[in-house]
Amino acid sequence: MPDEFATREVIVLPDAPTAVERSAAKELADGIERMTGRLLPIIAESTVPEPSRRFYVGATRAAGPAADWKPDEILVKPVADGVILTGHPQRGAIYAVDTYLEDVCGVRWWTSTEAHYPSYGRVPQPAAEIRHASPFTYRETYYLDGFDADFKVRLKGNVSSLTRFMFAPMNFIPPEKGGDHRLYFFKGRGSAYHCFVEILPPWEHFAAHPEWFSLRDGERRAEQLCLVNPAMKERFIAETLRRLREDPAAVFIQVSQNDGTGGACECAGCQAVIAEEGGAASGFYLRFVNDVAAAVEQEFPHVTVDTFAYHFTRKPPAKARPRHNVTVRLCDITSGFNEPLETRRLDDGFTADLEAWSRIAPGRLYVWDYVANFSSYMLPRPNLGVLAANVRLFARSGAIGVFEQGDALCTAGAFAPLMHWLLAHLLWNPAADEKALVQDFLGGYYGPGAAPLLKRYLDGFNSAAARHAAQGKKIGCYHRNIDFFITPAEAREARGLMAAAVAAAERDGRDFARRVRREKLSIDHAFLLNWQVWGEKGDYRAAVNDWIETCREFGVAAFRETTDRGDFPNYCKELLAAAPAG
Repeated sequence: MPDEFATREVIVLPDAPTAVERSAAKELADGIERMTGRLLPIIAESTVPEPSRRFYVGATRAAGPAADWKPDEILVKPVADGVILTGHPQRGAIYAVDTYLEDVCGVRWWTSTEAHYPSYGRVPQPAAEIRHASPFTYRETYYLDGFDADFKVRLKGNVSSLTRFMFAPMNFIPPEKGGDHRLYFFKGRGSAYHCFVEILPPWEHFAAHPEWFSLRDGERRAEQLCLVNPAMKERFIAETLRRLREDPAAVFIQVSQNDGTGGACECAGCQAVIAEEGGAASGFYLRFVNDVAAAVEQEFPHVTVDTFAYHFTRKPPAKARPRHNVTVRLCDITSGFNEPLETRRLDDGFTADLEAWSRIAPGRLYVWDYVANFSSYMLPRPNLGVLAANVRLFARSGAIGVFEQGDALCTAGAFAPLMHWLLAHLLWNPAADEKALVQDFLGGYYGPGAAPLLKRYLDGFNSAAARHAAQGKKIGCYHRNIDFFITPAEAREARGLMAAAVAAAERDGRDFARRVRREKLSIDHAFLLNWQVWGEKGDYRAAVNDWIETCREFGVAAFRETTDRGDFPNYCKELLAAAPAG
C-alpha cells in the first residue's frame, strides 16, 4: 500500500448506516486509537477523500452487492485501498471489526475489564481474506464475566439467559450492538428454565386442582404436571401467552419439566402416551410442548419454544417430533467430564442419545453442556482437555446452539477466565487450535514467567483425570473434594507449581501476580479439605483465615451453586470449625 496512505486513514460507513454499523465503526476507531494514539475520522462513503487508506465498515458499496449471509457471518477482506469489514446485517459488521482487531492486530480481550492492545505506527493489513460463520446459531458461555454485554459481543456470544438467582445483573446486548437471542425470565426463581412450577405454581393451584399435577405412587403430588389433563393445558397455554405479552423482547420461552422433582406422571392416560412413544417420557412431553408452541405461533410467530431432554426426558421418543418453532435442549448432566464424550465410556449413554436426537430434531437441536463443578467452583476442575472435543462433537451432530454452563457466581472460580475465553472461541470456531488458544491465554493473561508453570499444573490435573477415566471412573459436575482422583503426591506437586507460578508472576508485574494469586485459591482450598490426609503440619486455622482473607480480597460471594447470600460465610465458619484435633 502506498506510503501516502499512512497519514490519511479513514473509517468509512455506508451513507445510511445502521445502528450496528455505527457501533462497529466506533469500536474500530477506539481500538485503532488505543494501538496507534490516533483517532481516525468516521465518514460517509460518499465523502471519502482521495487518496486514503479506508476501513470499509458494513454494507458499503465497496463491499459489493448484498450477500446471502449465514447467521452472524463475517468478512474481513483486504482490498487495494484498505480493508472491508462486513457481514450479516444483524451482527456481521461488529463481529468483523472485532475479528480484525483480534486476529489481525493482536488485540486480546481477556476479561470484561482486562485487555491487551499492541502498539503500532499503523495497524496491519490482513494477509488474506477471512470469511467465517459459526456452525452454532446460538452461543452462550454462561460465566459471571459473560454477564457484561460488551464482553459478550467481543467473544461473539449472542444469547442471554439465567439459570436461577444470581449475584450480579445480566446485561442484555443492546440493539445497536446486534442484540441477543433472549429467553423469557420467569420471575419466581429468576430463571429462564424449568418452567412448570413458574407457569402453574402449585401453591396457587394444587389445592383446587390436584388433578393438574403428577400422580406418583398412587397420589397426586406437586412435582410435575399431568400432561393429559385438558383443563390444565388450556390454563398453561393462557399463562404462557400472558407472560410473552409482558415481555415482547423475548424470542425464546421454555416449556419444560421442573428440576429434580420426580419423574413423569404415572396416571393411566399419561402412561398410555408414554407407551406409544416406546416408553420414552420425552415423546409425551414433546407432544405437550408442540401443542403449546402451536398456540404461541398464532400470536408470537417470532418466538421459539424451548424444551428439555433432561434426566427422565432425555431418552429419544419413538414418534413425536418437534414442530418448526420448537427447540430441544439436550443435557449431558449425568456424563463423566474427564474424557471426551465421544469415547462413550463415561457418557452415560448421552452420545447415543445425541445421535438419535440429531435425526429426530434436525435443525432444532440445542445442547446444554456442563463445564464447571457446581458443588465447589473453587476446586481444581480437570476438564480442560475435553472441551474442544466435546464442542466439535456437538457441531458434527448438527446442534444449532450450545449453552456452556460454567461458573456464573464465583469471582475466583478455578481458571474461570481461561475456561470462559477458550469456550467462547471454540463456539465461534470449533476448528480452532485449542492448544494454541490455551497457550495464548496463559502467557498473555498470567504472564510469560507463570505460563509454563501453570501449563504443567493444568496438565497434571488433566493426567490424573485421564487416569481416573482409564479406570472406568467418571468425574461429574458435582463433587465436594478432589481426593478421589488425585494422589497426595500429585496434589503437593501441583501446589509447588502454583507457588512457583506466583513467584514468577510477581517478577513479571503486579497485574500478573494478582491473577495468579487468585488461581492459587483453588489448590489452597483443596489442601484445607485434605489437611491431615495430605500430610500438612502447619497451623490449619491460620491457613483457613488466610484463605478467607484472600477470598475477601477477590470479592468472593459464593463458592458453589446457591441462592443464599449467607452460604459462603457459613462455609467459611465450617472450615474454621473443622480444625484437626491436636
